[in-house]
Amino acid sequence: MHPIKPFVTLDHLKSLDIRVGTIRSLQTSDEEPALLLLLIDFLEFQQSLFLDWKETRFEYEEIIGKQALVALNVPGLVVGSSGRILELGSLDQLMPVLVCPEHPIPDGSRLT
Repeated sequence: MHPIKPFVTLDHLKSLDIRVGTIRSLQTSDEEPALLLLLIDFLEFQQSLFLDWKETRFEYEEIIGKQALVALNVPGLVVGSSGRILELGSLDQLMPVLVCPEHPIPDGSRLT
């Protein structure tokens, strides 16, 4: 069992800009061959984000068209990039899965 991480305040949680977006495309990154490059649509804008599933999830193309939660105002996986797709499983040596809404909601919707 993993211990619960230290307590954070609601202000810290509220400072994260977490929004839902739809994964529109996915490709192997030329910059970082071990990473995937995803284009995510947030309705008012699109953003490219890196995901490190290439070695741990072999049918990663199945996530195209799915919605995912993304923390936009945090450092990305690659120096100079920003934003992280929220996922479960990797830290526990499980096949990674997206954190996503239980049913479709408008892209760009924010976590409250």
